[in-house]
Amino acid sequence: MASGYSGVTIFFVLSGFVLSFNYFDELRSLRPRNLYDYFVARFARLYPLYVLVLLYVVVRQHALGEGIDGWWRNALAIQAWDPNVAHAYSFDAPAWSIGVEFFLYACFPLLIPLFARLRKPRSVLLAAAAVVVAMAALAAWFVLSGRADLPLTNPGSAHRWLYRTPLTRLGDFALGILAARLFVLTRGEERVARIGRPLAWAAALAIVALMAWPALIYTAWSLDLSYALPAVLLIFALAAAPASLPARALSLPAMVLLGEASYAFYLVHSPAIGLLGAGGWARAMSPTALVLEFLTLGAVVALAIGLHFSVERPARVRLRRWLSLSTFRRASGGPRSPSAPA
Repeated sequence: MASGYSGVTIFFVLSGFVLSFNYFDELRSLRPRNLYDYFVARFARLYPLYVLVLLYVVVRQHALGEGIDGWWRNALAIQAWDPNVAHAYSFDAPAWSIGVEFFLYACFPLLIPLFARLRKPRSVLLAAAAVVVAMAALAAWFVLSGRADLPLTNPGSAHRWLYRTPLTRLGDFALGILAARLFVLTRGEERVARIGRPLAWAAALAIVALMAWPALIYTAWSLDLSYALPAVLLIFALAAAPASLPARALSLPAMVLLGEASYAFYLVHSPAIGLLGAGGWARAMSPTALVLEFLTLGAVVALAIGLHFSVERPARVRLRRWLSLSTFRRASGGPRSPSAPA
């Protein structure tokens, strides 16, 4: 439970993989139209539900007489840049990582020309090794300098610079992009699929083992690098070996639904825990308390699925339609796109 913070590292790696797989070729030329469509799609994907949950938390705190200073920082999704952890984690604490994600989205088109030069698997692997060395060197510097022992409230702490600073999360993101490039370059090769099957199991078990290792928790290594490595191996292995048992399990309809609703779950789970009083099992450790925790988890999952279908998905579709360039042309009386609906 204490190692749950590892999830954001896995998420940033996965984000780089998914964006690269879907947008790399489209954005390689950096055409204004493609860039515009890309940023509209990314904004529509994250912001509507993000701002709705923020609005709820702000209104609730104001109604209870609690302070709402700095709400604008969260509305602009720049709270992760603040050196004060209380500001970075204000209102909906997990939402700091959404600000990091917006930064990574903005960097992605700028990274494409650099990674487009890597046309062979070997060059991709060498680039990934260079990223890992850079991440390891940064973590080692914090350990050797003693700054890894600073409390997370200290602006100079490893927690601030390795975990929640957007700039240093470019390492995770780059590993995801490189994994996608390696997958595209080796897709269909049987030897890669053979490697992917055991690699997926090994990487998944490594993540579980790291999370269960008490000495690793909250160390400088665990804040990023320790989980980025098995995460990139797992994501690549699942893509390379879609017939493997882990990949097939993640393709089940129920798992796909949970994956689609995972963004909503991530945004609402922290406010919901406070409202529903979750976490009591750690103190009570009784069968009744355990049942209550499972019921609470079910309630939060149901809320997330409901928000996904009622807010997140329709808002994404409508925003992309309203902000499309073809819509602006029609509104200004310009020529109608041949594919535009009558």
